[in-house]
Amino acid sequence: MLLRQRFVSFLLLWFAGLSAQAADYPVKQIRLVVPFAAGGNTDIAARLLAQGLTADLKQTVYVDNKVGAGTAVGTEDVARSPADGYTLLFTTVGLAVNPSLYKNLRYDAKRDFSPVAHVVSSSPVILMHPSIPAANLSEFLTYAKAKGPLSYGSAGVGSAMHLHAEQFRIETGLTVTHIPYRGEGPALVDLVAGRTQFHFGSIASASQFIDSGALKALAVVSAKRSPLLPKVPTAIEAGVPGFVTSTWGVILVPAGTSPAVIQTLNEAINRVMALPENFARFIELGFEPLSNSTPASTGQFIDTETQYWATLIKKLGITAE
Repeated sequence: MLLRQRFVSFLLLWFAGLSAQAADYPVKQIRLVVPFAAGGNTDIAARLLAQGLTADLKQTVYVDNKVGAGTAVGTEDVARSPADGYTLLFTTVGLAVNPSLYKNLRYDAKRDFSPVAHVVSSSPVILMHPSIPAANLSEFLTYAKAKGPLSYGSAGVGSAMHLHAEQFRIETGLTVTHIPYRGEGPALVDLVAGRTQFHFGSIASASQFIDSGALKALAVVSAKRSPLLPKVPTAIEAGVPGFVTSTWGVILVPAGTSPAVIQTLNEAINRVMALPENFARFIELGFEPLSNSTPASTGQFIDTETQYWATLIKKLGITAE
């Protein structure tokens, strides 16, 4: 009986300590790890969020770029960090894809993290080199099937662009050739030069080339048209029924972080994402900003995405090292 009373007392003191910690949080600067290079759209979005959180939480939130191994380096860094709410991870679809691509990940995406918020969604645009005599997606498909395999570039094996293009191949029955690059920038350069014929790219990265006429936008792969490309049809409108896909951005913390701290972060993130000036800026970057997620809904979303990509990657037989 005495042992039980001591154990109960210990638990009460422990929970009281957690409550006090959450009530005081945050008391120091917060590191937001981004597993992508500085200057890209994901990095810019993370910095915009960090700036908003700094103002909302009254503590500095700074971005730390940890690049390498298809986001695995930065992701592992956060998995091994203290579960105190002072290290966050801003990551994308690679979180759901990598467990099926890499055999020797040194973290478990489900076990080692707790979800905080789903902050952005973004759909790709199908781009074509203007030398191809096609005015729309339907004509492009006809041309591609008649002329044999066309080539497309991506940011690497297992990248979102690669997987979106492979989804497209399955949906349309095309025979295509994949050329992996070290990032979207080099892939776009070769597309503009005509060394590849089509590409699945981010709207923000491709906008300048579309506006100049260097590339043609055939369709956005989303349920509705993009406000940045209002004249470009969706893939469904352009003749590929049911073809909708997206990339996304979520915030995670190391597993074991206090639920109260997670809730504090979630509410702050939702407030920042709902600010009109932030909403407009995220749209300019090609993202749909989200401001109503919960930790639970974020976790459910990640689980669904992980299962979806696992099924597709198994079907495609793709692996990465």
